[in-house]
Amino acid sequence: MDTEDKRPDTVDDGTQAEVNALRNLLSQLGDPDAAHEAGVIDDDAYIEQKAKKMAYTVALAAYENGETPDVTALLGQMREQASQPTQTETNTANIDYLLMTVGGDQ
Repeated sequence: MDTEDKRPDTVDDGTQAEVNALRNLLSQLGDPDAAHEAGVIDDDAYIEQKAKKMAYTVALAAYENGETPDVTALLGQMREQASQPTQTETNTANIDYLLMTVGGDQ
């Protein structure tokens, strides 16, 4: 057997291998929002899983557009974004603060 023969199940294209790996990782993450709401994961795990899901999704979209994303840099950016409060959380905190300072029993 010639060592130069290529097996049909071997991926020759590194980009396709990266896309396949990202799709696999994305499918393993599931729904971080649902897991967090159910109390299955804590806040730190939620931020990490949410960041990974966003980063992998953006990276896959970039690959589809013919770009080669830096997944590690994307993950760092998405961690920052995932750790920020949502608009609903901000609004709830503002309402709670107003009710505390102005009084809600009037």
